[in-house]
Amino acid sequence: MTSSYLDKLQEDIGKTLEKVSSREKYINNQLEHLIQEYRSAQAKLSEAKERYQQASGGVTERTRVLAEISEELEKVKQEMEEKGSSMSDGAPVVKIKQSLNKLKQEILQMDVRIGVVEHTLLQTKLKEKSNMTRDMHATNFPEPAAGPFS
Repeated sequence: MTSSYLDKLQEDIGKTLEKVSSREKYINNQLEHLIQEYRSAQAKLSEAKERYQQASGGVTERTRVLAEISEELEKVKQEMEEKGSSMSDGAPVVKIKQSLNKLKQEILQMDVRIGVVEHTLLQTKLKEKSNMTRDMHATNFPEPAAGPFS
């Protein structure tokens, strides 16, 4: 009895397996186009992810370059602003004018000093000449001895 029961059980399991196998084939056949669509979608997704990573790498690089350029632009703007403010600021021009006026005053003072030195030198030369002339007239020349003209 146990053997007939086991045989029957084996037969039932065999039939059930056959039904499961046939249903599996049926389902596989029915879902084959969905599986193909799924595989195609997975491949497209993989390609899209790869393109995204490449693009995001390019974006990252461009963002870094943009940051560098922006920083350099800010430096240039700051330099231009400083130059512009110094150009519109009259302080350097005022300093130059003051320096020019000071130089003119110093030149006038030097001209006066040169004039005084020239005058002093001329006075000294005239005094020396006068002294030389006086000395020449004051020198006693011995009278010549009696000669044919006396």
